[in-house]
Amino acid sequence: MDDDAQHFIEPAVGIKELDSSCPGSVSQDKAEHKEAQDRLDQEHVTRVLLEFLPIIRRMAGVMAFKNPFSLDVEDLTSAGAMGLLSALKRYDPTRDIKFRTFAEYRIRGMMLDEIRAMDWVPRSVRFRRDQVRQIVEEHLQKNGMPPTSQELATLLGVPIDEIEGVGGCDPRLISLDEPVGQGEDECTLRDVLPDVNHLDPFVACADAEMKAALSAALETLSARQQEVLQSYYHTGLTMKEIGHQMGLTESGVCRVHSGALRHLRIELKRIEDGGCSATRPKNLRKTRVGND
Repeated sequence: MDDDAQHFIEPAVGIKELDSSCPGSVSQDKAEHKEAQDRLDQEHVTRVLLEFLPIIRRMAGVMAFKNPFSLDVEDLTSAGAMGLLSALKRYDPTRDIKFRTFAEYRIRGMMLDEIRAMDWVPRSVRFRRDQVRQIVEEHLQKNGMPPTSQELATLLGVPIDEIEGVGGCDPRLISLDEPVGQGEDECTLRDVLPDVNHLDPFVACADAEMKAALSAALETLSARQQEVLQSYYHTGLTMKEIGHQMGLTESGVCRVHSGALRHLRIELKRIEDGGCSATRPKNLRKTRVGND
């Protein structure tokens, strides 16, 4: 080897030794390689998602249509996308199975899990309802008419109460923003549903009139009758406790109570018929108090 060749080799060996002696340079190369690999993986995932998106949406639409209660197709689509990502992680190329077949299986499974999570009805109830539906269809094809509840209970071998309970369990999720009507009459369920917290003016007026009539009728009662009603309905005392408090027997309190209710019915009927409440004279009140 001549001197010129030896002159070029020595610096090259020196540079190689210098690179191997710098761990920071090696770590940087590994980080750059990992970043490039992650970028390639992300691009691959994005490409697969775009390829399978029409398939996921079609499967979500079919499941939402067949399900017994309304579901948001977008929620099922998101669940299907998660199933596709799970398929990408779990797929084994060495197995004799196509990736599309494996991915569709995982997508459908994730959608079913989402449906079960959103369904609050026990699976046993849904299974029983499917049995009832199948037996009804078979009976209808065979006899030309649906079975009665008693016949259905006999065919299933269960009490008739259970059949009636299953028949009434058909929950459906409905969005308040779901449009109803057509054309100018189109609106949402939120617009047509009554507000349970809103006080109806007619009900409020009728309630106020009833309270005024009851108050006027109560004023026509004797002092003893008012005291019994106050103690029994407002304070919550028993007939025996009221009798001990007023110096009466329990049967005596019952007679006062019955007389007060009878008088109130008469007075309220008179007010309802358009008459005014009649206030009894004071001497008559005293007489009735003594008689009671």
